[in-house]
Amino acid sequence: MGKKDKAPLTRCNGTMTESAWLAWVRSCLRSKSLRWAPRTTALELARRPYRGTNKLQKWEYKCAICSGWFKAKEVVVDHYPKPAGSILCVADIGEFANNLFCEVDNLRVLCSTDHDVVTLMDKLGITFEQAAIEKDVIAFCKKNVKEVVDFCVSYGYNQSQLSNTDKRRAVVRQILQEHTN
Repeated sequence: MGKKDKAPLTRCNGTMTESAWLAWVRSCLRSKSLRWAPRTTALELARRPYRGTNKLQKWEYKCAICSGWFKAKEVVVDHYPKPAGSILCVADIGEFANNLFCEVDNLRVLCSTDHDVVTLMDKLGITFEQAAIEKDVIAFCKKNVKEVVDFCVSYGYNQSQLSNTDKRRAVVRQILQEHTN
């Protein structure tokens, strides 16, 4: 079996693939969206003066999902209910820009943890609760294999049920689902 053919370098004087160029365009648009006034307004609507002991922190922000209060570095402005989308071809750029530079009524502030879960939920087409468990499964299965196997064995599973990554992941998912309900 030979090596996979590389994509042709058709953009930027022959230095970028089409995919790399589209990623660059997406990055440029996202960078500019950080200064978009409705994004700033969404943050202002979700903030209050900080109530803790850290004298250097002025504001804290409320997550729209868990209602917890977080530092500015711990929150993300999320497009909801209509996501910004993606850029898979040149024709997608206009719609992506239109969705990205939306009004404040299509934005919400989320803590980074909830945003990661929402992103996984959208990617896999599952519920928020399922995505939260799946996020934990992914994080747990990144640990040392022996640690994951020992964890599963402690719940009564045997070595033959844990012989590869997919089997270990399925067992960890089952254990976490049983203990979250």
